[in-house]
Amino acid sequence: MKSLFSLFIISLSLAFTSSSLAAEKSFPSPLPDKLRVCADPNNLPYSNREQQGFENKIAEQLGDYFGLDVEYAWFPQRMGFIRNTLKNWSDNNGRFACDLVIGVPVQFDIAATTKPYYRSAYSLLFKKEGALAEVDSQQALADLPESVKQSLKVAAFAPSPAVSWLRENGFKDNTEFFRIMNGDPEDYPGKMVKRVADGEYDVLVIWGPIAGYFAKNQSEVTVVPMTSEGSKVFDFAISMGVRYGERPWKETVEMAMDANAPQIAMILQDYGVPVVEASSKPRRDDDDD
Repeated sequence: MKSLFSLFIISLSLAFTSSSLAAEKSFPSPLPDKLRVCADPNNLPYSNREQQGFENKIAEQLGDYFGLDVEYAWFPQRMGFIRNTLKNWSDNNGRFACDLVIGVPVQFDIAATTKPYYRSAYSLLFKKEGALAEVDSQQALADLPESVKQSLKVAAFAPSPAVSWLRENGFKDNTEFFRIMNGDPEDYPGKMVKRVADGEYDVLVIWGPIAGYFAKNQSEVTVVPMTSEGSKVFDFAISMGVRYGERPWKETVEMAMDANAPQIAMILQDYGVPVVEASSKPRRDDDDD
């Protein structure tokens, strides 16, 4: 009787172990020897060489899940980024430089996109004092008296959805526009947040993850995510990017995203990323083969 019970326990243990291993390894695509990530070397809050960005932390999380070391292919996330990373084939290595971009818009046309894993919005960033003390939305900003609006120094990046909104709501003559990609790899939009904190500008319109991250270290500024208005869309879904034609790898990445969704959400929260609900129907092209 004792031997039968022992055999039952052993069989049950083996079955549980086998099923657990199968669940861990039953990915749609064979895993590479390393998780090779395409990333910008100086683009906080997303990534940098010191791996301090939230996309670095998400890559670490996925690497732990896959049981793979994370390796980076660095290139400034400007013109030529995908060509020099995700699509950069090496005959010497017999592979591409990297296999995954951690953050791309869902409506991205030069790489296949996974399902989205967060949605954020362009945001207003300002000191909550004086004429702006009661501002809690873009409508409240637009409703300020004309004389008050004209006294404000506003900064925004172009191109962005904020350009037409600012012009249509009384800020045409007192907004200074900056290029989001100016060709300087040592420059990044987060520097603008300090210029608001220092009083050089009163209002900054900037992409939410940048606003939220840098505002965490500037207690005197506040962040208000913008809400889409009709044809003016301020919120966008963010996914991961892989090469076209690699559907099994994309499905493997999506499986890992689902399994690690709580941890990814916590990383975004830790970095101050304003996560919003969809205010417009997202468009996505699933035909990536």
